[in-house]
Amino acid sequence: MELNLIKSVGMLKHNVSTEEVAQILSFLIENDSFLLFSFYERNLHLFESEIQEFINERRLFTNSEWVLPWEETIPHWDQPNNTPPNIIWFSVKTKDEIIKAIDIDNLFRCVVVKESDDFSKYSNVIFQQEYYATFDEENFEHYIGFTNKVEFFNATWSELKNRFHVNLVE
Repeated sequence: MELNLIKSVGMLKHNVSTEEVAQILSFLIENDSFLLFSFYERNLHLFESEIQEFINERRLFTNSEWVLPWEETIPHWDQPNNTPPNIIWFSVKTKDEIIKAIDIDNLFRCVVVKESDDFSKYSNVIFQQEYYATFDEENFEHYIGFTNKVEFFNATWSELKNRFHVNLVE
């Protein structure tokens, strides 16, 4: 793994399993916090009923707030009025629930929220990206991004170093 700290975000390059990604995400959850995963409401009907139930049973609310550290692109907007899409925010707390959420969308977006705070006070945005490693369309590099580098180092860095071999690239 490589940890790269760019200006606005940190990026953790990895080639680990879904279970290990879930472990990394669980390092970001303090005792009084939980993860809220996002899911475009307009896509819910495209998934089998078991997945719909999983999301809906954990749904806390729906809004259209964009949290990623770059602007939303027009193709993600809903037609015909070009409005921001409705986003379902659902809570996961256990490692198994995190794995299931990642399996639903491996290019996930989630936030860390303290149990006593409302959504607008999320402390970290975490997302997974993939980029072509070569021109071969089957060869991707995966990155877990995060917006709160201080929280990452306070809550995650020591656990991450103990569990995985990580190089800090600056």
